[in-house]
Amino acid sequence: MSIELDRLLDKARNGKISRRDFLKKSAVATGLSVATLSGLMTACGQAPTEAAANEPVAVAGENKYRMATSELGMKCSWCARGADTVKFMGGILGVDVTVFDGELNIDTQRKQLEDAAAQDWSWIQIHPQAIDAFVDPVKAMVAKGIPVIDMDTRLVQDLSTLGVVTFLEPDNFFMGSEVTKILMAAIGSKGQIVHTQGPLGHTGAQGRTAGFHSIIDTLPDIELVDETPCNWDIDLTRKTWDDLLIKYPDIVGGMFDNDDMALAAYQSIKAAGREGQIKIVGVDGMEPALKAVLDGSLLATVVNPTGRVHEGAFWVGYNIATGKTPKETVPSFIRTDGPVIDKTIAPGILYLAENLRI
Repeated sequence: MSIELDRLLDKARNGKISRRDFLKKSAVATGLSVATLSGLMTACGQAPTEAAANEPVAVAGENKYRMATSELGMKCSWCARGADTVKFMGGILGVDVTVFDGELNIDTQRKQLEDAAAQDWSWIQIHPQAIDAFVDPVKAMVAKGIPVIDMDTRLVQDLSTLGVVTFLEPDNFFMGSEVTKILMAAIGSKGQIVHTQGPLGHTGAQGRTAGFHSIIDTLPDIELVDETPCNWDIDLTRKTWDDLLIKYPDIVGGMFDNDDMALAAYQSIKAAGREGQIKIVGVDGMEPALKAVLDGSLLATVVNPTGRVHEGAFWVGYNIATGKTPKETVPSFIRTDGPVIDKTIAPGILYLAENLRI
């Protein structure tokens, strides 16, 4: 959340700014439209009447609702930006937000969820490190009546058996296949390539891997020399690629299940003086990767819209907590897609990403 927005919220809490001025200045600070912000305030019970426009804006001093987002690891830019989105939404709608950092460790995330299951929450949204890893704490939450929302990767294969409200997911197969097509076009569909995977138990990474193989398995002149999972860990990625560049001097391309790993590998590639030889692509489309596409260090990425996923999960939980939407009416699956990024659309997507809109 920006310093300017924090300042505006403080003014609002102290009754020192009108609703009209709050909307206009918040729109500048966040990049959200006045109409969107007006809708958010209407959700808080502040109807956008003309008479109310010059009245002090009401921002909750003591929040009525309490939610948590469990992230598999805040070292990942996707998770960090998603948490920023949730905190931003909580700040506007008067919801206490707790962020659990799983630290890229299944046991750490499980312990946090077990502790959370013993508490009371308006809702909890979870980005799990692996499928089937958190069944017991989620069942305990559901048994207590806490709405649970799954994000990006499946808690279990058949979510209807777990009682979660909904699952928000991008098309991981599409993301993996589309950036691989771009990579193949750049290298002429021939030569040695590397695929650096995410965690093998992460269904999002599984989908990206399936998309990757749907392209390269049809190309006889492509040699896949390594497919080591680096588990979203940039330090492990850097070490792995330092070794690969020594072992395989003829690598011409790399596909990465997320952009953080791609950018870590690029540092190894650059240090080896082989940035002119090796083309790389990734997935997620966070700000660092978008800038890397613009400067040419990353050939392409595809947006996994963390803002849309986290905001969508937040709205589901908030609408249930406030009684606006019975949880039984929420679709069990919500697709959240984003575009493939090249230099033409990267600036616009970067603007949306910086302002928590994608």
